Amino acid sequence: MLVSVILVTAALGVYLFFGESLLYRFGYQDPTALRNVARPDTEILTIGYAYAPNDYDPVLFDPVSRSRMTDVYESLVRTDENLNIKPALASTWGLIDPYTWEFVIRKNVKFHDGTTLTVNDVVYSLNRAMKDQKSQLKSLLSTISAIETSDEMTIRIKTSVPDPLLLSKMAAVYISQDGYANFNEPVGTGPYKVMGLTTDEMFMERFGDYWGETPAFKSVIVKMIADREERIQALESGEVNFLANLPPNYACSFFEEFKDISGCKSLKNKNIVVKATPGLEVSFIAFNFNNELLKEKKYRVAIKKALDPEVFKKIAFGFAIPARQFVSSGVFGFNPDIMGEVYDIDEAKKLVDEVVGESFSRIAVTFDYPDSLPPVGLYVQGQLRDLGIDVDLNPLSDAELAKKIMAGDSDMYYMGWRSELGDASDFLLAGVHSVDANSGYGSFNGMNYNNLNVDELIGESQKNLDTQARLEQLQEAMRIITEDDVVGVPLFESEVLYAYTDDLNFKSRVDGYVYASNIK
Repeated sequence: MLVSVILVTAALGVYLFFGESLLYRFGYQDPTALRNVARPDTEILTIGYAYAPNDYDPVLFDPVSRSRMTDVYESLVRTDENLNIKPALASTWGLIDPYTWEFVIRKNVKFHDGTTLTVNDVVYSLNRAMKDQKSQLKSLLSTISAIETSDEMTIRIKTSVPDPLLLSKMAAVYISQDGYANFNEPVGTGPYKVMGLTTDEMFMERFGDYWGETPAFKSVIVKMIADREERIQALESGEVNFLANLPPNYACSFFEEFKDISGCKSLKNKNIVVKATPGLEVSFIAFNFNNELLKEKKYRVAIKKALDPEVFKKIAFGFAIPARQFVSSGVFGFNPDIMGEVYDIDEAKKLVDEVVGESFSRIAVTFDYPDSLPPVGLYVQGQLRDLGIDVDLNPLSDAELAKKIMAGDSDMYYMGWRSELGDASDFLLAGVHSVDANSGYGSFNGMNYNNLNVDELIGESQKNLDTQARLEQLQEAMRIITEDDVVGVPLFESEVLYAYTDDLNFKSRVDGYVYASNIK
């Protein structure tokens, strides 16, 4: 179940180019050599999604927008299905010194309109990602202090501190044309070119001048189907032959251990394959340290002991793995020594009794959670009632919940965090570090949590190029927030569910993204 994680190894004494770039530098065969097209041109790959993006701007970083742009745009480097760094629009890269990265741009790359990629396109795209008002990549790129060009095909990126995650960050920055701004008519360098775009559909065709592997399908249609039952009907009827958002109550019937869970439904089409893979998201409940009740550690531990992770697994129809900490087991910074609390409602009651003593009186807290998860709210309410805590349920839309978390106004809240870079630092920086308006650290720290030791560990990990030492810093920060300070209750690691016709060959990615160009 463990997946490969991003391990940025930097030999500071020699500053060698590393990763697969060594193969390119010394003339080995480029692994992006073209392969034979496997599908007749008349066959169309149709992918169904539950959500439609509001925009196709490449500086957006939300999963819905990103999932539509994976085959249209490319970055300097890319990640494979296990988040290992691979070449993309940069053919080689390396460290010049601890603060300077050099990237050599691949030659003869074409945009979909026929123009040739230049270093100016790369500089423009990086600057947009760093500075544009719409950009969701600003904080990710906050260590970059300067971008320079050393020749017409080479750029150097300077950072204010050594940045061990710079390559992973570059994989998140899509490259567009210098000066281009009409992003609802996307023009990239990817294997597919957008031919038509409506609110509910995107039509793409294989790009004939693509520099890399030729995709198996000539034509791809991406459909947005919001209604759950309509998505299922589209899959069973053949309207779509790949479904990226399979509801778990339809996946459970494919697995012997889950099919008897109440509410589990079956797919009628027997030519459908269902795949469940571990993802990068952990769901948890977080406590507000400013709350009169929850600032008391024994209450926090009691609540943790009162919630059974196995119940949440059932709520997810089996497609969840009980979590012991705030990142999944495949993420760099996961601490295998953290065992987690054992569910024990009687011990939880004893802890509460130790706090309130003889002057017992019932206390109320508000629990903010997504309005799409009513079973979660009801379970938490019922379990805490047994501890003498009355829970006022406050279901919210995703946008409303995020706003309340960022304002620090929630007593107790449900949150899911997806470690996009395969590294614990993004969660620790945004969700745990004390709030710092200048750096943007702690932007999602709705817990009002503040621990200078944890802040220091997180800060040092951001500039540590010693992989093992950096891992130990992240793991120690994770141990403190999980065991010593008990900032919340890790609930489960989500699994990603796909359904597709059995004539397709599909290899899933740990980040959950679907690349049409990788489906054969």
